[in-house]
Parts: sequence; C-alpha cells; structure tokens
Amino acid sequence: MSEAAAEPDPMSALVRLFKGLADPTRLRMIAAMVDRPRCGQDLAAEVGLSPATVSHHIRVLSDAGLLRETRQAPYTFYQLDLEQLQGAVKAVSSPKRVRELATTPAVDQDQRAVLRAFFDGSRLVALPAQRRKKEIVLEELLRRLPRRREYREPELNRFIEVVHPDFCTIRREWIMGGYMEREDGVYKLAPRGRAVLGA
Repeated sequence: MSEAAAEPDPMSALVRLFKGLADPTRLRMIAAMVDRPRCGQDLAAEVGLSPATVSHHIRVLSDAGLLRETRQAPYTFYQLDLEQLQGAVKAVSSPKRVRELATTPAVDQDQRAVLRAFFDGSRLVALPAQRRKKEIVLEELLRRLPRRREYREPELNRFIEVVHPDFCTIRREWIMGGYMEREDGVYKLAPRGRAVLGA
C-alpha cells in the first residue's frame, strides 16, 4: 500500500464523524454513553428503540470513530470516545483550520506546508520567489476564484484584492504561467488553469 493510500483523508473522516452526530436518536444514545459504557440492551431500553435499530446506530457511530468498545462476554459495551469528539470540534474551531481542511484533496502535505508558509488565514502574505512554490500558490489562488466562463479585468482585480493587494502581479503571473489567457481586457482559463480546476 502506498503512503498516500495509507494516510486517511482528514476531510472524509470529519464528514463521517459529523454525519454520525447528525441524528437526534444517535445524540440521545451518545448522551447515555458519556459517563459509563453501555451495552446494546441498556441503550435500547433507555432510548426506547428495538435492539436492531440500536445496532444500526451503533454501527454508524463506530464507523464515525465516536465509540470505544469493551467486551465482557456475552456483551459488548460502548462508550463515547470524548477525545475524538473534542478533536473534531477543534478541527473546525477557527477559520484557518476550516480552510486547511477544505483545501482540495489534490493538494499533498508538501503543498499544504507551502500554503501555510505563504498565507495568513485567507490573505496571501507574499508571492514565493521559487518557481514550484509560486505555482502552488498561484494554483491555490485560482481555486479560490468564483467559477466563471470569463472575467473582466476590474472584476478579476476585485477577487484578487480580497486575498492580496498586488492584483496586477497575480494576473500577470497567471498569464505567464499559462493558467489564463487575456484578450481585450477579458480573462479566460487556459488549458493549464482548467486542468487545475478539473474543468
């Protein structure tokens, strides 16, 4: 198995965890498992569900990584994994962390490190001098543009200005890098830019 395949996608894990929480019945079950481990029969009686329904919800919560299991034959006991829940909340506790999570899965760890170095939250601090790092930043800026068939120059300037004040340089770099083409003050994605966006 490759390293990339072995490393879990944090966004998928987080989505699965929050989907696990997105049900009133499962929230009631979680409340019952906060203080002490509970077996399926206990949960069925407490929440007022059939054992089969409880088993289904237990499976969803387990797949979301929210439960710890202990076996005491003939029963399996479940308890909320509070650290997992706190970790998920922490992962979405600041705009910067949410943006890091939401970065496209095509961006690997090295690229994320470059983006962290050159962005302060949503703002671009500086354009890297090194070519490969500059490409990583330019491609990330391209991903942040609203999707359009074409952009008039004043409109494109406004989009870029939100992230970095030197919109002229960014526009020029997109053209020189083959990400965009310009004709009569109208900018369109070039083949390289479309490839970045999967368009």
